[in-house]
Amino acid sequence: MEIQTYIEADREEIIALVLHCQNDGTRPLVSVDDQPELLHIREKYLDNGGNFWVAKEQGKVAGSIGLMMYSSGLAILKKFFVYEPYRGKPHHLGRQLYETLLSFAKENGVKKIILDTPRNTDRAHQFYEKAGFHKISKDQLPVDYDYPYEDSDFFSIMI
Repeated sequence: MEIQTYIEADREEIIALVLHCQNDGTRPLVSVDDQPELLHIREKYLDNGGNFWVAKEQGKVAGSIGLMMYSSGLAILKKFFVYEPYRGKPHHLGRQLYETLLSFAKENGVKKIILDTPRNTDRAHQFYEKAGFHKISKDQLPVDYDYPYEDSDFFSIMI
């Protein structure tokens, strides 16, 4: 398994991964139109001082995670998705991707990371809480930003 910074050639596989994971039948359907940053990963993530990582096995996308810089010391974790066979044992790909993001964040002066996730994604909630994130209300978000689900929970961590 290789984790690399996003390149434009990954775009269609990233979109397929994100839509596959989001549109699993457990919540309202979303499209690329609901999250246009998927069409502008370089501009929205990398060009603004953040990063977007892609995990690949034998050249095929298996997972992704992005860190969108917002302001001094604040970043938003976005597009954290892993295909089912790579979740948990033996790959622990989500953990690997998150550790890559966390290391980058610390090296680049990020002090606080926020994120959103649909309310009914218990596995994701457990992952974030185990990683040290704390659930916050929408009113506690330090900034407004776009996210695809109205029915979302929000998390925050100081690093």
